[in-house]
Amino acid sequence: MASSQWTQCEVDQSGGVELQWEGGARQISEYSKELLTRRGEELSLDELRAERYFNKRQKDMEERLKRLKEVKHELNQQLQEKRRLLELHVSQHQVPHDTSPASDASFHSYDESQSADAQPAGNSELHDAVFLPPEEKPQRVQIQVLRPEPGGPEDVLSHPLAPPHRSDSQSLIGETSGDSGGSSPVPDQEGAEPASSAGPVGGAVDPCDAQVRQRLMDLCDVTSCPALLCLSQPLPDMGSSLQLGGNLYHIHSRVMDGGSFCVYSGALAEDDVMLKVDSCLVPWDFHQFSRLKKSLSMSTSALPQVSCFLFLNGCVTIYTSPPDQLFTELTDCDSAPCSKAFLLLQLVSQLHSCGVVHADLRPNVLACSYRAFMDIAGLFPVDWSSSVDLDLQREVTSVQQLDSAQVYISLGLLDPTSPPQLVDLVGVAETMHLLLTGSRMVLVKDGGGWTAETFSRDEPCNMSHRKWTMWTRFFRLLLNVGARSSVSVLSELKQLMSSL
Repeated sequence: MASSQWTQCEVDQSGGVELQWEGGARQISEYSKELLTRRGEELSLDELRAERYFNKRQKDMEERLKRLKEVKHELNQQLQEKRRLLELHVSQHQVPHDTSPASDASFHSYDESQSADAQPAGNSELHDAVFLPPEEKPQRVQIQVLRPEPGGPEDVLSHPLAPPHRSDSQSLIGETSGDSGGSSPVPDQEGAEPASSAGPVGGAVDPCDAQVRQRLMDLCDVTSCPALLCLSQPLPDMGSSLQLGGNLYHIHSRVMDGGSFCVYSGALAEDDVMLKVDSCLVPWDFHQFSRLKKSLSMSTSALPQVSCFLFLNGCVTIYTSPPDQLFTELTDCDSAPCSKAFLLLQLVSQLHSCGVVHADLRPNVLACSYRAFMDIAGLFPVDWSSSVDLDLQREVTSVQQLDSAQVYISLGLLDPTSPPQLVDLVGVAETMHLLLTGSRMVLVKDGGGWTAETFSRDEPCNMSHRKWTMWTRFFRLLLNVGARSSVSVLSELKQLMSSL
């Protein structure tokens, strides 16, 4: 039987590699000599096949990303058109208000600002009408700050007081009957402005305005920081890698799309990185994170290093992992909920101690650092767009000056004159509720005050009675601060988490 080994290899005039069997039969390879040679070294057929495979895979991924961007652009255009029509509808059909108890009406509202590709499965169909069936005895107000769930209300309309910048949040508000004691009226909708005008009351200057922040940065001379580099060129295109400051950053995936900015996960050599590419020219994220890091003299080991590149049309803020630590999104972290809660409470305590209010705490803006095969080491925000610096912005003294607090004020959860730090406590509650239950928080008010609907029941759900009691107290404390300071509430809650 003829052997299957090659005895010689010759090159014909066409450039093909000619292979000859011992039996005398000749065959011409489909690979040319040029393809099999790289920088003077000959590649094996397996290496060449692998190279072709990875090149094709890269091309397929790029084409898929291009298609996704096109689909997203089209969906955004459709969303903007729907929002315009809804705002026009609101301005033309104001809900009548009657002060008599018998004429109070049940209503639902829905904030369509959530991007279409991020909406959960279930009933997300929008209706153009408001239905107001009369109720004899409206006695309990139930407020949901969440996406519509399957089986939820079907008649929806954009809430006129929903903060426009919270593009990933939705407000669903409904009035239900219940215990007559401790009831609260539905917020008066007469004279309410469309969502586009929501913001600080009384015509006050928005503390998050880019021009306001630019003046503050000029006073701080933030550009003199060695970790901030100004470049006289436009923002680079985002591909599989990014060259900045002599470093090559490998981009893994996009983890957040905020419209005017995107956050990416990646790597620099052996270090993990998070990169925020922002169209804003003010390095506000860099300033705020630097403030936090500078205030923590002895406990910064779990916080990443931060650097910033300022371009002609935006900036790139980069968080680099500490030695021997990795980054992941908070929602992907496998640590116990009580560990996440403790570190989140600690982060908010540190922010408030150094005069910073984040004002938009959500799971998707939080990243965590950890050591391999060990528990979570720390949390940090990757987006600071809604934050305020109370040391520089001394005019910000209450929640009514913050866009992100307007919906909670309109519902009665927050008093307009409450300290601005309280909006972060609500953010902690929303974040932990989503991590615990996988769903947005439904707020209800009963005889004991505000709480999360899931933890207002008498019987525990999917957890031990001890943990149920602890989490019930957790949400009660966060949502009923009263005259207490945020520092006092956060300290008590950290002790509560430590007990587990």
